[in-house]
Amino acid sequence: MKKILSIFLTLCVAISLLPVTAWAEAEDENDPVAIRVGEVSYPLSLVQFSIDPFVDIADAADETYTEEQKQEILQKTKKRLIGMAVIENKLREVGKNDFTEDEMDIMRAQAASQYEQAWQQIYQDSKKYTTDISELEITSWMTEKGYTTEAFLRELEASERESRILDLYCSDVSVTDEDVQRYYQEQFLDPDREKYGNDVPCYEEEVLLSGMNAFYTPEGYRYIKNILLAYPEEIASQLAAIQMEGKKTINAMKKAYNKLAEAAAAGQELTELKAAYDQKLAAVNALEDRYREKEKDALPLLADTIASIREQLKSGISIETLLKEYSLDQQQTGSDKPGALYHPDSTLWPQEAHDVIDAVTEIGGLSEPYCDQMGVHLIYYAGNAPGGERILTAAERLQLEQSALYYYQLQRLEELISVWLPAYEVYTDLSGIHFDE
Repeated sequence: MKKILSIFLTLCVAISLLPVTAWAEAEDENDPVAIRVGEVSYPLSLVQFSIDPFVDIADAADETYTEEQKQEILQKTKKRLIGMAVIENKLREVGKNDFTEDEMDIMRAQAASQYEQAWQQIYQDSKKYTTDISELEITSWMTEKGYTTEAFLRELEASERESRILDLYCSDVSVTDEDVQRYYQEQFLDPDREKYGNDVPCYEEEVLLSGMNAFYTPEGYRYIKNILLAYPEEIASQLAAIQMEGKKTINAMKKAYNKLAEAAAAGQELTELKAAYDQKLAAVNALEDRYREKEKDALPLLADTIASIREQLKSGISIETLLKEYSLDQQQTGSDKPGALYHPDSTLWPQEAHDVIDAVTEIGGLSEPYCDQMGVHLIYYAGNAPGGERILTAAERLQLEQSALYYYQLQRLEELISVWLPAYEVYTDLSGIHFDE
């Protein structure tokens, strides 16, 4: 359970809560002050709370931080919290730090909603991996980690204080088109180009499969559409029989392997058991070969259908029409759908598919057939997918401009914080922080 929830902590909660501040200021001997700047102080629990998401990230990935990495995380956290404390001191000086009761009511409602959304996201996503998780366990775990409605409220307060300080001291910051483009280039485009430009498997894992946003697409992708033909009935029935036989043979192989492993662990003689396992493994491999050969037996029986499809394409019949008439796979049906993405360097396709798809060099061409458990595939080369820099929509461009303005305002604010900081007495004691991965 910890592993699953740690992953969803990273995705759903941790990033939004990393800047949390404005913790309760009453000193507690069980929770000593770790950072004090002027009149603002943060207890050790707050600093630990800011460190814990990094620990969970490492735990979810089965990784361990080096001492150097730990110190880097600790120093960045310390710098961020000192900066937030400076902001709160400045707002107190100008009478802009406190919130009215109406403002607090609004933020409390927002915090409750955010907590519920995070809870539901973690619960629903966890259910995809295991049913052995109760609602109480989710709630208890979030409470133990400090992800409570109160924590979301503190985040909203911190965000509002940041907005106020930006309005007071950074409202004169503006951005030109060149500033926006530089921001886009440095923060989004260049990192994605470096990451994905020569790594198609990484792009497919993170973007195509996991749904991450990307601002650069590797060159060389093409759109394809798949005409999936059903096996003739006599072939399908024989394949099904081989599959049933295969299940029994695989189970026998597993049993032979378990006996071999148990004997090896006990230090027993392995010669006969190893021979028995090798025999079962050879039987499994032989069945796989039989299955592949039987798949190919379908090709002569489908030769007329395949020839007809080719002739119809040449005569001008659309691929959409042929998909609707012949294909078991209707996902790419429709002229509004460009097709599935395929790249020669992809690891998502079997070698048989690469061989026939790569042999088609012109748009509008149809591949030779290849077979798998789904049926017989004919791959249509529908077109070339745009690669390189992503073209932003008008809405994305507007969002980028707003993001760039915020980015440059934060740069100005960081400069101001460094100017304001010497005016305050600063105390830090982070000796109680721990990285329990």
